[in-house]
Amino acid sequence: MGREEEIIKERERKIKELKEKGINPYAHKFDKKNLVKECLEAKMGEKVQTAGRVMTKREIGKITFSDLMDFTGRIQLVFQDGETPGKDFDFFSKYTDVGDIIGVEGKIVKTKTGQHSILVRKLELLTKSIVPLPDKWHGLQDKEERYRKRYLDLIMNPEIRKIFEIRRKIFDYVREFMKSKNFFEVETPILQPIYGGTNARPFGSKLHALDMEIFLRISNELYLKRLVVGGYERVFEFSPDFRNEGIDKYHNPEFTQVETMFAYADYNDNMKFAEDMVSYIVKKVHGKTKINVHGNEIDFKAPWKKISFIDVVKSETKVDFSKIKGIGEAKKAAEKIDVDCKKCDTVGEVMINVFEEKVQPKIIQPTLVYDYPLEAAGLAKHNEKKSGFVDSFEIIVNGMEIGLSYCEQNDPHVLENYWKFAEEKFKKGDFEAQPMDPDFINALKVGMPPTSGLGMGIDRLAILLTNSPSIRDVILFPFMKPEK
Repeated sequence: MGREEEIIKERERKIKELKEKGINPYAHKFDKKNLVKECLEAKMGEKVQTAGRVMTKREIGKITFSDLMDFTGRIQLVFQDGETPGKDFDFFSKYTDVGDIIGVEGKIVKTKTGQHSILVRKLELLTKSIVPLPDKWHGLQDKEERYRKRYLDLIMNPEIRKIFEIRRKIFDYVREFMKSKNFFEVETPILQPIYGGTNARPFGSKLHALDMEIFLRISNELYLKRLVVGGYERVFEFSPDFRNEGIDKYHNPEFTQVETMFAYADYNDNMKFAEDMVSYIVKKVHGKTKINVHGNEIDFKAPWKKISFIDVVKSETKVDFSKIKGIGEAKKAAEKIDVDCKKCDTVGEVMINVFEEKVQPKIIQPTLVYDYPLEAAGLAKHNEKKSGFVDSFEIIVNGMEIGLSYCEQNDPHVLENYWKFAEEKFKKGDFEAQPMDPDFINALKVGMPPTSGLGMGIDRLAILLTNSPSIRDVILFPFMKPEK
Protein backbone atom coordinates (compact mmCIF):
# COMPACT_ATOMS: atom_id res chain seq x y z
CA MET A 1 0.00 0.00 0.00
CA GLY A 2 1.38 3.42 -1.01
CA ARG A 3 1.53 6.48 1.21
CA GLU A 4 -1.59 8.07 -0.32
CA GLU A 5 -3.58 4.87 0.06
CA GLU A 6 -2.57 4.70 3.74
CA ILE A 7 -3.74 8.29 4.31
CA ILE A 8 -7.07 7.63 2.58
CA LYS A 9 -7.61 4.47 4.64
CA GLU A 10 -6.86 6.33 7.88
CA ARG A 11 -9.24 9.18 7.00
CA GLU A 12 -12.00 6.73 6.09
CA ARG A 13 -11.46 5.16 9.52
CA LYS A 14 -11.90 8.56 11.17
CA ILE A 15 -15.12 9.18 9.23
CA LYS A 16 -16.53 5.85 10.37
CA GLU A 17 -15.53 6.54 13.97
CA LEU A 18 -17.10 10.01 13.91
CA LYS A 19 -20.36 8.65 12.55
CA GLU A 20 -20.39 5.98 15.28
CA LYS A 21 -20.05 8.83 17.83
CA GLY A 22 -23.04 10.57 16.24
CA ILE A 23 -20.93 13.32 14.67
CA ASN A 24 -21.72 14.15 11.04
CA PRO A 25 -18.42 14.76 9.17
CA TYR A 26 -20.35 16.50 6.38
CA ALA A 27 -22.28 19.36 7.99
CA HIS A 28 -25.38 20.95 6.46
CA LYS A 29 -24.55 24.59 7.28
CA PHE A 30 -22.28 26.99 9.12
CA ASP A 31 -22.95 30.62 9.98
CA LYS A 32 -19.85 32.21 8.47
CA LYS A 33 -20.01 35.77 9.78
CA ASN A 34 -16.52 36.88 8.72
CA LEU A 35 -14.40 36.32 5.64
CA VAL A 36 -10.73 35.60 6.31
CA LYS A 37 -9.91 38.99 4.82
CA GLU A 38 -12.11 40.63 7.45
CA CYS A 39 -10.42 38.60 10.21
CA LEU A 40 -7.02 39.81 9.00
CA GLU A 41 -8.28 43.40 9.21
CA ALA A 42 -9.95 42.97 12.64
CA LYS A 43 -8.57 44.60 15.79
CA MET A 44 -6.90 42.74 18.65
CA GLY A 45 -9.43 41.03 20.90
CA GLU A 46 -12.24 41.26 18.38
CA LYS A 47 -14.50 38.20 18.20
CA VAL A 48 -14.76 36.51 14.79
CA GLN A 49 -16.54 33.52 13.28
CA THR A 50 -15.18 32.17 10.01
CA ALA A 51 -14.67 28.99 7.99
CA GLY A 52 -12.32 27.60 5.38
CA ARG A 53 -9.91 24.83 4.47
CA VAL A 54 -7.13 23.64 6.78
CA MET A 55 -3.86 24.12 4.87
CA THR A 56 -1.30 23.31 7.58
CA LYS A 57 -1.22 21.69 11.00
CA ARG A 58 1.70 22.03 13.45
CA GLU A 59 1.49 20.56 16.93
CA ILE A 60 4.01 21.91 19.47
CA GLY A 61 3.29 20.48 22.93
CA LYS A 62 0.25 22.19 24.40
CA ILE A 63 -0.27 24.50 21.44
CA THR A 64 -1.25 23.74 17.86
CA PHE A 65 -0.97 26.11 14.92
CA SER A 66 -2.92 25.80 11.69
CA ASP A 67 -3.44 27.90 8.58
CA LEU A 68 -7.04 28.41 7.46
CA MET A 69 -7.75 29.54 3.87
CA ASP A 70 -10.86 30.84 2.15
CA PHE A 71 -11.22 32.65 -1.18
CA THR A 72 -10.19 35.98 0.35
CA GLY A 73 -6.98 34.95 2.11
CA ARG A 74 -5.20 32.85 4.69
CA ILE A 75 -4.97 33.27 8.46
CA GLN A 76 -3.27 31.40 11.30
CA LEU A 77 -5.37 29.55 13.88
CA VAL A 78 -4.09 28.95 17.38
CA PHE A 79 -5.37 26.07 19.53
CA GLN A 80 -3.96 26.57 23.02
CA ASP A 81 -4.39 24.37 26.07
CA GLY A 82 -6.22 26.38 28.73
CA GLU A 83 -7.63 28.88 26.21
CA THR A 84 -9.25 26.54 23.68
CA PRO A 85 -11.84 24.22 25.32
CA GLY A 86 -10.34 20.77 25.91
CA LYS A 87 -12.87 18.92 23.74
CA ASP A 88 -12.15 21.21 20.77
CA PHE A 89 -8.39 21.06 21.33
CA ASP A 90 -8.49 17.25 21.44
CA PHE A 91 -10.89 16.99 18.50
CA PHE A 92 -8.65 19.10 16.26
CA SER A 93 -5.64 17.04 17.23
CA LYS A 94 -7.31 13.67 16.78
CA TYR A 95 -9.78 14.05 13.92
CA THR A 96 -8.79 17.05 11.81
CA ASP A 97 -6.39 16.74 8.87
CA VAL A 98 -4.90 19.09 6.29
CA GLY A 99 -7.54 19.54 3.61
CA ASP A 100 -10.54 19.42 5.96
CA ILE A 101 -13.02 22.27 5.94
CA ILE A 102 -13.78 23.64 9.39
CA GLY A 103 -15.64 26.46 11.07
CA VAL A 104 -14.17 28.33 14.05
CA GLU A 105 -15.10 30.98 16.58
CA GLY A 106 -12.48 32.90 18.51
CA LYS A 107 -10.77 36.21 19.08
CA ILE A 108 -8.03 38.01 17.21
CA VAL A 109 -4.58 37.83 18.84
CA LYS A 110 -0.97 38.34 17.92
CA THR A 111 1.48 35.51 18.53
CA LYS A 112 4.96 35.97 19.99
CA THR A 113 6.25 36.28 16.43
CA GLY A 114 3.76 39.06 15.76
CA GLN A 115 1.49 37.05 13.47
CA HIS A 116 -2.16 38.10 13.21
CA SER A 117 -4.09 35.00 14.34
CA ILE A 118 -7.38 33.62 15.64
CA LEU A 119 -7.27 32.07 19.11
CA VAL A 120 -9.88 29.34 18.69
CA ARG A 121 -12.62 29.06 21.30
CA LYS A 122 -14.97 26.82 19.33
CA LEU A 123 -14.42 24.34 16.48
CA GLU A 124 -16.80 22.58 14.09
CA LEU A 125 -15.85 20.03 11.44
CA LEU A 126 -17.78 20.89 8.26
CA THR A 127 -16.33 18.58 5.62
CA LYS A 128 -13.87 15.72 6.05
CA SER A 129 -11.31 15.52 3.27
CA ILE A 130 -10.53 11.97 2.17
CA VAL A 131 -7.94 12.45 -0.60
CA PRO A 132 -4.82 14.29 0.66
CA LEU A 133 -3.77 17.58 -0.91
CA PRO A 134 -0.62 17.59 -3.06
CA ASP A 135 2.69 17.82 -1.21
CA LYS A 136 3.22 21.27 0.32
CA TRP A 137 6.68 21.79 -1.16
CA HIS A 138 6.30 20.19 -4.57
CA GLY A 139 2.69 21.30 -4.94
CA LEU A 140 0.80 20.84 -8.16
CA GLN A 141 3.50 21.57 -10.72
CA ASP A 142 2.43 19.59 -13.78
CA LYS A 143 0.56 21.96 -16.13
CA GLU A 144 -1.69 19.26 -17.57
CA GLU A 145 -2.65 18.10 -14.09
CA ARG A 146 -3.38 21.69 -13.03
CA TYR A 147 -5.75 22.25 -15.96
CA ARG A 148 -7.38 18.85 -15.50
CA LYS A 149 -7.89 19.23 -11.74
CA ARG A 150 -8.50 22.95 -11.48
CA TYR A 151 -10.06 22.50 -8.05
CA LEU A 152 -6.68 21.35 -6.71
CA ASP A 153 -4.89 24.09 -8.65
CA LEU A 154 -7.05 26.74 -6.98
CA ILE A 155 -6.34 25.28 -3.53
CA MET A 156 -2.58 24.86 -3.94
CA ASN A 157 -1.95 27.91 -6.15
CA PRO A 158 -4.50 30.49 -4.96
CA GLU A 159 -2.57 33.25 -6.74
CA ILE A 160 -4.07 32.08 -10.05
CA ARG A 161 -7.40 33.45 -8.86
CA LYS A 162 -6.00 36.84 -9.82
CA ILE A 163 -6.14 35.72 -13.46
CA PHE A 164 -9.82 34.93 -13.22
CA GLU A 165 -10.56 38.11 -11.29
CA ILE A 166 -9.07 40.05 -14.21
CA ARG A 167 -11.04 37.93 -16.68
CA ARG A 168 -14.25 38.82 -14.84
CA LYS A 169 -13.30 42.50 -14.85
CA ILE A 170 -12.92 42.35 -18.63
CA PHE A 171 -16.59 41.36 -18.88
CA ASP A 172 -17.56 44.15 -16.47
CA TYR A 173 -15.62 46.85 -18.32
CA VAL A 174 -16.71 45.72 -21.79
CA ARG A 175 -20.31 45.95 -20.60
CA GLU A 176 -19.63 49.34 -18.99
CA PHE A 177 -18.08 50.69 -22.21
CA MET A 178 -20.85 49.29 -24.42
CA LYS A 179 -23.61 50.81 -22.32
CA SER A 180 -21.83 54.18 -22.37
CA LYS A 181 -22.14 54.02 -26.19
CA ASN A 182 -25.86 53.13 -26.03
CA PHE A 183 -25.44 49.48 -26.99
CA PHE A 184 -28.17 47.08 -25.86
CA GLU A 185 -27.15 43.70 -24.43
CA VAL A 186 -28.98 40.69 -25.87
CA GLU A 187 -29.02 36.89 -25.77
CA THR A 188 -29.26 34.76 -28.91
CA PRO A 189 -29.56 30.97 -29.43
CA ILE A 190 -26.67 28.65 -28.67
CA LEU A 191 -28.51 25.69 -30.21
CA GLN A 192 -29.11 26.47 -33.88
CA PRO A 193 -30.86 24.59 -36.70
CA ILE A 194 -28.43 26.18 -39.21
CA TYR A 195 -24.98 27.25 -38.06
CA GLY A 196 -23.27 30.22 -39.67
CA GLY A 197 -21.59 33.58 -39.29
CA THR A 198 -18.06 32.39 -40.05
CA ASN A 199 -16.10 29.51 -41.54
CA ALA A 200 -15.74 26.72 -38.98
CA ARG A 201 -16.62 23.08 -38.49
CA PRO A 202 -19.50 22.80 -35.98
CA PHE A 203 -20.43 20.35 -33.26
CA GLY A 204 -23.64 18.58 -34.24
CA SER A 205 -26.34 16.96 -32.13
CA LYS A 206 -29.97 15.90 -32.38
CA LEU A 207 -33.12 17.35 -30.87
CA HIS A 208 -35.14 14.21 -30.25
CA ALA A 209 -38.37 16.08 -29.43
CA LEU A 210 -38.54 17.33 -33.03
CA ASP A 211 -36.42 14.59 -34.61
CA MET A 212 -34.06 17.15 -36.15
CA GLU A 213 -30.35 17.82 -36.45
CA ILE A 214 -29.07 20.83 -34.51
CA PHE A 215 -25.70 22.50 -33.99
CA LEU A 216 -23.84 24.36 -31.27
CA ARG A 217 -23.28 27.85 -32.59
CA ILE A 218 -19.98 28.76 -34.18
CA SER A 219 -21.02 32.42 -34.09
CA ASN A 220 -23.98 34.56 -33.03
CA GLU A 221 -23.47 37.01 -35.89
CA LEU A 222 -26.50 36.15 -38.04
CA TYR A 223 -28.86 36.47 -35.07
CA LEU A 224 -27.46 39.87 -34.10
CA LYS A 225 -28.03 41.05 -37.68
CA ARG A 226 -31.62 39.79 -37.53
CA LEU A 227 -32.04 42.09 -34.53
CA VAL A 228 -30.65 45.00 -36.54
CA VAL A 229 -33.26 44.24 -39.22
CA GLY A 230 -35.84 44.30 -36.41
CA GLY A 231 -34.79 47.79 -35.33
CA TYR A 232 -32.10 47.28 -32.68
CA GLU A 233 -29.44 49.59 -34.07
CA ARG A 234 -26.70 48.90 -31.51
CA VAL A 235 -26.50 45.45 -29.90
CA PHE A 236 -23.88 43.32 -28.21
CA GLU A 237 -23.64 39.88 -26.66
CA PHE A 238 -21.09 37.87 -24.71
CA SER A 239 -21.16 34.80 -26.89
CA PRO A 240 -19.85 31.37 -25.85
CA ASP A 241 -19.03 29.76 -29.20
CA PHE A 242 -18.09 26.19 -30.14
CA ARG A 243 -15.85 25.19 -33.02
CA ASN A 244 -14.79 21.68 -33.89
CA GLU A 245 -11.21 22.59 -34.71
CA GLY A 246 -7.65 22.14 -33.51
CA ILE A 247 -6.51 22.85 -29.97
CA ASP A 248 -3.42 24.99 -29.36
CA LYS A 249 -2.29 27.89 -27.17
CA TYR A 250 -4.82 30.23 -28.80
CA HIS A 251 -7.67 27.79 -29.54
CA ASN A 252 -10.08 25.89 -27.30
CA PRO A 253 -13.19 24.14 -28.68
CA GLU A 254 -15.33 26.29 -26.38
CA PHE A 255 -14.45 29.97 -26.12
CA THR A 256 -16.07 33.36 -25.51
CA GLN A 257 -16.34 36.42 -27.69
CA VAL A 258 -18.08 39.74 -27.37
CA GLU A 259 -19.91 40.44 -30.62
CA THR A 260 -21.48 43.75 -31.64
CA MET A 261 -23.59 45.12 -34.46
CA PHE A 262 -23.46 48.87 -35.10
CA ALA A 263 -26.08 50.12 -37.59
CA TYR A 264 -25.28 53.08 -39.88
CA ALA A 265 -21.57 52.61 -39.17
CA ASP A 266 -18.75 51.20 -41.27
CA TYR A 267 -15.47 49.50 -40.42
CA ASN A 268 -13.72 52.87 -40.05
CA ASP A 269 -16.11 53.72 -37.21
CA ASN A 270 -15.36 50.35 -35.63
CA MET A 271 -11.61 50.97 -35.82
CA LYS A 272 -12.00 53.89 -33.45
CA PHE A 273 -14.60 52.03 -31.38
CA ALA A 274 -12.29 48.99 -30.97
CA GLU A 275 -9.15 50.91 -30.00
CA ASP A 276 -11.09 53.11 -27.59
CA MET A 277 -12.76 50.10 -25.96
CA VAL A 278 -9.59 48.03 -25.52
CA SER A 279 -7.54 50.95 -24.22
CA TYR A 280 -10.40 51.72 -21.81
CA ILE A 281 -10.44 48.13 -20.52
CA VAL A 282 -6.65 47.97 -20.08
CA LYS A 283 -6.65 51.29 -18.21
CA LYS A 284 -9.48 50.15 -15.91
CA VAL A 285 -7.80 46.80 -15.16
CA HIS A 286 -4.21 47.98 -14.72
CA GLY A 287 -4.54 51.72 -14.09
CA LYS A 288 -2.35 52.39 -17.15
CA THR A 289 -2.25 51.59 -20.85
CA LYS A 290 1.32 50.23 -20.94
CA ILE A 291 1.70 46.64 -19.75
CA ASN A 292 4.26 43.86 -20.12
CA VAL A 293 3.19 40.89 -22.22
CA HIS A 294 5.61 37.99 -22.69
CA GLY A 295 8.61 40.30 -22.31
CA ASN A 296 7.25 43.03 -24.61
CA GLU A 297 6.04 46.39 -23.36
CA ILE A 298 2.71 46.91 -25.10
CA ASP A 299 1.11 50.35 -25.21
CA PHE A 300 -2.66 50.15 -25.75
CA LYS A 301 -3.20 53.91 -25.77
CA ALA A 302 -5.31 55.03 -28.73
CA PRO A 303 -4.86 55.80 -31.57
CA TRP A 304 -3.16 52.63 -32.84
CA LYS A 305 -1.16 52.00 -35.96
CA LYS A 306 -3.29 51.31 -39.05
CA ILE A 307 -1.92 49.61 -42.17
CA SER A 308 -3.53 47.87 -45.14
CA PHE A 309 -3.16 44.12 -45.53
CA ILE A 310 -1.39 44.39 -48.90
CA ASP A 311 1.06 47.02 -47.57
CA VAL A 312 2.03 45.18 -44.39
CA VAL A 313 2.63 41.96 -46.36
CA LYS A 314 4.84 43.86 -48.78
CA SER A 315 6.67 45.62 -45.94
CA GLU A 316 7.48 42.40 -44.05
CA THR A 317 8.06 39.96 -46.94
CA LYS A 318 9.09 42.23 -49.85
CA VAL A 319 6.41 40.47 -51.93
CA ASP A 320 4.02 42.86 -53.69
CA PHE A 321 0.89 40.83 -54.30
CA SER A 322 -0.77 43.77 -56.07
CA LYS A 323 1.51 43.04 -59.01
CA ILE A 324 1.08 39.26 -59.00
CA LYS A 325 -1.23 37.76 -61.59
CA GLY A 326 -2.65 34.30 -61.17
CA ILE A 327 -2.49 31.52 -58.62
CA GLY A 328 0.65 29.97 -60.13
CA GLU A 329 2.70 33.13 -59.73
CA ALA A 330 1.33 33.65 -56.21
CA LYS A 331 2.33 30.13 -55.14
CA LYS A 332 5.85 30.58 -56.52
CA ALA A 333 6.23 33.84 -54.60
CA ALA A 334 5.08 32.10 -51.41
CA GLU A 335 7.45 29.16 -51.93
CA LYS A 336 10.41 31.57 -52.19
CA ILE A 337 9.72 32.74 -48.63
CA ASP A 338 9.06 29.18 -47.35
CA VAL A 339 5.27 29.32 -47.08
CA ASP A 340 3.46 26.15 -48.10
CA CYS A 341 0.43 27.02 -50.23
CA LYS A 342 -0.14 23.73 -52.06
CA LYS A 343 -3.74 23.51 -50.85
CA CYS A 344 -4.58 27.10 -51.79
CA ASP A 345 -7.01 27.59 -54.70
CA THR A 346 -6.89 31.39 -55.01
CA VAL A 347 -4.40 34.25 -54.77
CA GLY A 348 -6.33 35.51 -51.72
CA GLU A 349 -5.80 32.22 -49.88
CA VAL A 350 -2.07 32.41 -50.67
CA MET A 351 -1.90 35.95 -49.29
CA ILE A 352 -3.69 34.91 -46.08
CA ASN A 353 -1.25 32.02 -45.55
CA VAL A 354 1.73 34.32 -46.11
CA PHE A 355 0.31 36.90 -43.69
CA GLU A 356 -0.42 34.38 -40.93
CA GLU A 357 3.00 32.71 -41.15
CA LYS A 358 5.38 35.55 -41.97
CA VAL A 359 3.71 38.80 -40.99
CA GLN A 360 1.30 38.46 -38.07
CA PRO A 361 3.88 37.03 -35.59
CA LYS A 362 5.99 40.18 -36.09
CA ILE A 363 3.21 42.63 -35.17
CA ILE A 364 3.72 43.41 -31.49
CA GLN A 365 2.10 46.77 -30.75
CA PRO A 366 -1.69 47.04 -31.18
CA THR A 367 -2.27 47.35 -34.92
CA LEU A 368 -5.35 47.53 -37.12
CA VAL A 369 -4.66 45.64 -40.34
CA TYR A 370 -7.41 46.48 -42.82
CA ASP A 371 -8.75 45.49 -46.25
CA TYR A 372 -8.25 41.72 -46.20
CA PRO A 373 -8.65 39.41 -49.21
CA LEU A 374 -12.31 38.52 -49.72
CA GLU A 375 -11.55 34.87 -48.82
CA ALA A 376 -10.99 36.02 -45.21
CA ALA A 377 -14.56 37.25 -44.68
CA GLY A 378 -17.30 35.92 -46.94
CA LEU A 379 -20.02 37.90 -45.16
CA ALA A 380 -18.27 41.27 -45.64
CA LYS A 381 -18.94 43.96 -48.20
CA HIS A 382 -16.53 44.02 -51.14
CA ASN A 383 -14.16 46.98 -51.19
CA GLU A 384 -15.28 49.47 -53.83
CA LYS A 385 -11.71 50.50 -54.74
CA LYS A 386 -9.75 47.24 -54.42
CA SER A 387 -10.99 44.28 -56.41
CA GLY A 388 -10.67 41.00 -54.51
CA PHE A 389 -10.65 42.67 -51.08
CA VAL A 390 -13.29 43.41 -48.44
CA ASP A 391 -13.99 46.23 -46.02
CA SER A 392 -12.56 44.53 -42.93
CA PHE A 393 -9.88 44.78 -40.29
CA GLU A 394 -8.28 42.61 -37.65
CA ILE A 395 -6.80 43.71 -34.33
CA ILE A 396 -3.32 42.22 -33.97
CA VAL A 397 -1.42 42.46 -30.67
CA ASN A 398 1.76 40.62 -29.73
CA GLY A 399 1.48 38.45 -32.83
CA MET A 400 -2.09 37.37 -31.99
CA GLU A 401 -5.40 38.28 -33.60
CA ILE A 402 -7.82 39.37 -30.87
CA GLY A 403 -10.63 40.91 -32.88
CA LEU A 404 -12.27 41.17 -36.29
CA SER A 405 -14.60 43.71 -37.86
CA TYR A 406 -16.11 44.34 -41.26
CA CYS A 407 -18.88 46.09 -43.09
CA GLU A 408 -21.72 43.57 -43.15
CA GLN A 409 -22.93 42.39 -46.52
CA ASN A 410 -26.59 43.43 -46.68
CA ASP A 411 -27.30 42.72 -50.35
CA PRO A 412 -29.32 39.46 -50.22
CA HIS A 413 -28.44 38.53 -53.82
CA VAL A 414 -24.69 38.85 -53.26
CA LEU A 415 -24.87 36.84 -50.04
CA GLU A 416 -27.08 34.16 -51.59
CA ASN A 417 -24.55 33.68 -54.42
CA TYR A 418 -21.70 33.46 -51.87
CA TRP A 419 -23.52 30.76 -49.89
CA LYS A 420 -24.22 28.77 -53.06
CA PHE A 421 -20.48 28.87 -53.77
CA ALA A 422 -19.70 27.88 -50.16
CA GLU A 423 -22.07 24.92 -50.31
CA GLU A 424 -20.28 23.63 -53.40
CA LYS A 425 -16.99 23.85 -51.47
CA PHE A 426 -18.59 21.87 -48.62
CA LYS A 427 -19.61 19.13 -51.06
CA LYS A 428 -15.98 18.94 -52.21
CA GLY A 429 -14.75 18.34 -48.65
CA ASP A 430 -14.34 21.81 -47.12
CA PHE A 431 -16.13 21.11 -43.83
CA GLU A 432 -15.58 24.70 -42.62
CA ALA A 433 -17.63 26.17 -45.49
CA GLN A 434 -20.89 27.89 -44.51
CA PRO A 435 -24.35 26.51 -45.33
CA MET A 436 -27.17 28.55 -46.85
CA ASP A 437 -29.50 30.24 -44.33
CA PRO A 438 -32.74 30.97 -46.23
CA ASP A 439 -34.39 32.76 -43.30
CA PHE A 440 -31.45 35.15 -43.00
CA ILE A 441 -31.63 35.86 -46.74
CA ASN A 442 -35.30 36.67 -46.19
CA ALA A 443 -34.35 39.01 -43.32
CA LEU A 444 -31.99 40.88 -45.65
CA LYS A 445 -34.78 41.13 -48.21
CA VAL A 446 -36.86 42.87 -45.55
CA GLY A 447 -33.92 45.28 -45.36
CA MET A 448 -30.91 45.78 -43.06
CA PRO A 449 -29.32 49.22 -42.81
CA PRO A 450 -25.59 49.67 -43.45
CA THR A 451 -23.99 47.93 -40.48
CA SER A 452 -20.56 47.04 -39.15
CA GLY A 453 -19.95 44.28 -36.62
CA LEU A 454 -17.05 43.74 -34.26
CA GLY A 455 -16.07 40.43 -32.68
CA MET A 456 -13.42 40.33 -29.96
CA GLY A 457 -12.06 37.28 -28.16
CA ILE A 458 -12.51 37.60 -24.40
CA ASP A 459 -10.09 34.71 -23.80
CA ARG A 460 -7.38 36.26 -25.97
CA LEU A 461 -7.82 39.63 -24.33
CA ALA A 462 -7.44 37.86 -20.99
CA ILE A 463 -4.19 36.24 -22.20
CA LEU A 464 -2.78 39.71 -22.84
CA LEU A 465 -4.07 41.39 -19.68
CA THR A 466 -2.87 38.58 -17.39
CA ASN A 467 0.41 37.93 -19.25
CA SER A 468 -0.59 34.27 -19.56
CA PRO A 469 1.12 31.78 -21.89
CA SER A 470 -2.01 30.19 -23.38
CA ILE A 471 -5.78 30.16 -23.57
CA ARG A 472 -5.87 27.21 -21.17
CA ASP A 473 -4.50 29.49 -18.42
CA VAL A 474 -7.43 31.90 -18.69
CA ILE A 475 -10.28 29.37 -18.93
CA LEU A 476 -11.18 27.74 -15.62
CA PHE A 477 -11.92 24.38 -17.22
CA PRO A 478 -10.20 24.13 -20.63
CA PHE A 479 -11.03 21.09 -22.70
CA MET A 480 -8.68 18.20 -21.90
CA LYS A 481 -8.10 14.84 -23.47
CA PRO A 482 -9.52 12.22 -21.07
CA GLU A 483 -7.09 10.40 -18.81
CA LYS A 484 -6.60 6.74 -19.60
